[in-house]
Amino acid sequence: MASYGYSFVTDKAFSAFARDLEQGAWKSVSIAKYDVPNRVPTALLLEAPKPVIWKARALWSIATLDEALGVASAAALAELDTEWDAAQRALHLFLASAAESKDPAQRDAAVRLRGALLAGAGTEQTRYTYDAEVDYGWHQVAVAGKAPLAADVKKVGAGPHLRRVEEATEALAKGLGRSAGQKRAVARSKRIREAVAACTQAFNGIHDDIGWLIEHTPSGKHRELLEALHAPFLALLERSPQRGPAAAAPAEEEEDAAEEDAVEPAAEESAPE
Repeated sequence: MASYGYSFVTDKAFSAFARDLEQGAWKSVSIAKYDVPNRVPTALLLEAPKPVIWKARALWSIATLDEALGVASAAALAELDTEWDAAQRALHLFLASAAESKDPAQRDAAVRLRGALLAGAGTEQTRYTYDAEVDYGWHQVAVAGKAPLAADVKKVGAGPHLRRVEEATEALAKGLGRSAGQKRAVARSKRIREAVAACTQAFNGIHDDIGWLIEHTPSGKHRELLEALHAPFLALLERSPQRGPAAAAPAEEEEDAAEEDAVEPAAEESAPE
């Protein structure tokens, strides 16, 4: 497959191109029949018109990139972690107070919950890495929702605190780009680079396909349509002047290293609880 210069298109330019695919000649091309969340439609894509396939391929690659761009930055992750830690401290303090209740049943329930839900003296889990915090938070929510701990949660009234833990854990997982089955989050910069590479491959393929059809289509309305569909891709390349890629490599390596540190902070660097 020929390379047309899409490797020089920035992530933001690829993302913005979704608007071009909803205007001009592309506006009348609908992928609604095939556009499902998992991008594996029940309708057979092989039977779809070429423009529908091109649009679906471009939009789906852009959607994957947008998902990667939406993963939180190191600063945003730190804010999410602050809330997660606060939720854990609040749960720890609530259960510590409940363990001093005059009601023996409440005291016993609080002691059982502390032993099952908290680490160390009660807040050791706030010194875990981000990924480990997500795992621990999901574990807390899971065991607290099942017998016999579910009855203890109801007995002491810990429901609101566990909901806060669940919300904080879900937010941190989303910020990390964690999905079901992943043991560890992938660095944001790596996710973006992989998504940009996928866009580059998709756009090269679409460009090549349209260009070949233009060359083998006689003058008339069909060729004019192909040229109109091709025009936004040509304009995108014109807006993306080529530059040497070598200069960007050291900066990207430094960014990766910084993000690895942010995603996996060392326990000794965390503030003591």
